[in-house]
Amino acid sequence: MDVLTANGHTADAASRLEPMLIRLPPTLADRLRRLARTTRIRQSDYLREAVADLLAKYAHVEPGADADRP
Repeated sequence: MDVLTANGHTADAASRLEPMLIRLPPTLADRLRRLARTTRIRQSDYLREAVADLLAKYAHVEPGADADRP
């Protein structure tokens, strides 16, 4: 049985991750790979953390403010 969250989505749907393809310069990819191997923390976990930090940093930017930008 699915449980509905406050926004009307099921709890299962809210916990799913959306796949995304990113491209990194080889030096950054290598450094991330080595960090993940050394710390035994998945690269994807580091990338999610980095995106969350970036969005928090720019939380003050109004959504759609650059709508006329390509």
